[in-house]
Amino acid sequence: MVDHEVRLEQMLKDDEKRKRQMVIPLIGVMLLFFIYFWKTNILLLLPMVVVGQVPIIYHAWHRMKLLLSFNEDAQYQQLVRYEFGLKFAQPALLFLLILSVELGWITLLTFIIGAFIGIISLLLLSVRFDRKLKTIDPLHVTGVELGHVQFERKKQQRRRENG
Repeated sequence: MVDHEVRLEQMLKDDEKRKRQMVIPLIGVMLLFFIYFWKTNILLLLPMVVVGQVPIIYHAWHRMKLLLSFNEDAQYQQLVRYEFGLKFAQPALLFLLILSVELGWITLLTFIIGAFIGIISLLLLSVRFDRKLKTIDPLHVTGVELGHVQFERKKQQRRRENG
């Protein structure tokens, strides 16, 4: 097993690398969003889902690979894979909702409510999996811990820059 601080540093390094790789797809999503509101065709949401969600899946894939390298326990690895499955389910849910609107099965309001409830549910499940992973492996770095450390480091960096 890998020490908690080593895990934290590796995850911070990996997270920073992946965030830089997500800039171009984010610009693409913003352009598609602009085109969507200009044309107002629900079918134009499909490329937005693809362009917007691929970087998230890519980031989740690398996070999964990194977490799998930290612990050999079968239960831990299974939960890590399930957590990745949740990240993969998010664009699938959006795709199905967009397809349902396009086919006339649901209204746009139902789409918005379904997307909101679905994404919030998936995020809450992700937090639950993170907590379960922490109980299996006390050295596991949760998303909350990672975010807190990133925030503190940026705060310290700003203090040094401002002197």
